[in-house]
Amino acid sequence: MSKNRKITEDEILIEERMGEEEDYEEYARMREEREGIRSRRERIALEEERRQAMEYERIRNRQAQQREEKAQNAQRSAYERRKRKKRHPIRNFLLTVFLLVLLTAFGSLAYLRSRLQTVNSVELEDVLQSSISMQVQQDEAMAGYQNIALFGVDSREQDLLGGDNRSDAIMVCSINKKNGEIKLVSVYRDTLLDIGGGEMRKCNAAYAFGGPQQAVAMLNRNLDLNITDFVTVGFEGLADTIDALGGIDLEITEEEMEYMNSYMDDMYYEIGTEYDEVTDYGMQHLSGIQATAYCRIRYTAGDDFKRAERQRTVLALTLQKAREANPLQLIAAANAALGKTATSLSSGELFMFILRAKGMDLTESTGFPTEEDRIFATINGESCVVPYYLTTNVRKLHETLFGEEGYESSPTVGEINDIINGYVN
Repeated sequence: MSKNRKITEDEILIEERMGEEEDYEEYARMREEREGIRSRRERIALEEERRQAMEYERIRNRQAQQREEKAQNAQRSAYERRKRKKRHPIRNFLLTVFLLVLLTAFGSLAYLRSRLQTVNSVELEDVLQSSISMQVQQDEAMAGYQNIALFGVDSREQDLLGGDNRSDAIMVCSINKKNGEIKLVSVYRDTLLDIGGGEMRKCNAAYAFGGPQQAVAMLNRNLDLNITDFVTVGFEGLADTIDALGGIDLEITEEEMEYMNSYMDDMYYEIGTEYDEVTDYGMQHLSGIQATAYCRIRYTAGDDFKRAERQRTVLALTLQKAREANPLQLIAAANAALGKTATSLSSGELFMFILRAKGMDLTESTGFPTEEDRIFATINGESCVVPYYLTTNVRKLHETLFGEEGYESSPTVGEINDIINGYVN
């Protein structure tokens, strides 16, 4: 065929149809590719959805397992704790005892507070104001102390406030308000003093004539003191208090042992107090009644001065036992003295003294008048201990109790001093 042959219409039509077929095939191919891409995307999306569902289920299963493990661990811990408790019966017992003691203590304190209302109470404030001099009222050193009169009486009729109760023991108890330190001074019962209204007699007569009111006023007027409260204890009250604290340890002589048994025999017939004889001397553990009998001895060397010393010794040992006692013992001791004690202190004040007992310390004790400033004389038919001079003794008393060096007595004490000196000069 010649290269320049003319192309016919049929050949052109055939070429056009072949072009159309090629376009369709391309279209079909591209359509297949698009369909394939869509299908792959759907599969990928379906697989991702399935994967997320499986991951969510796995997380839920893991959380459920963790909750179950936690519950099992809690059960095991509770079981172990129960096992440990069962392995410590002593600890559990001690805890139970502690709780019982705590409940008992609270109950006992409440009971004691109510029982304190039954103590023989006496109002002294109005009666005593006139016995406290203006000089004493303005004394700044004394303002830091609470001074209380202590009386021990031989009351066979159990009447602590009336009757012929000459006080066997007269003491001034001075308590430092800041640190709780206590100082005791025995005023010897045979000391010649103004017992009231200018009547010069043995000082223990004041209690017999006018009860605690006159006795406290006597101490204020003669010794320049500001006492507004007192405590009076009979034989049984002291004995029962010492017994409640477990007794005291005290060294006694053979002579004292014999007198103690004699006094206990007297107390048995006087007030019906049972007792056990002391059968040996030296260091002895004494019951309440034995210690009380020891306090009463006066017919050995030292006479009434030695007896007052014995009284202070027993009081000091009793206070020491109170400091060492547990709360229940303290409550028992206080309860033992109730009904056998008379006081001007309120139930609230007594309650606070009991609670503060452990913090109180007896630092000094002595007697009045001092050994170097006293003489013996028969005054108005009575054998008396004469404070010679009274002003000197009062000065030394204030130095001991309140640290007042060079204390100058009030005009009232000076007047009583002159009257006393008139009997012996």
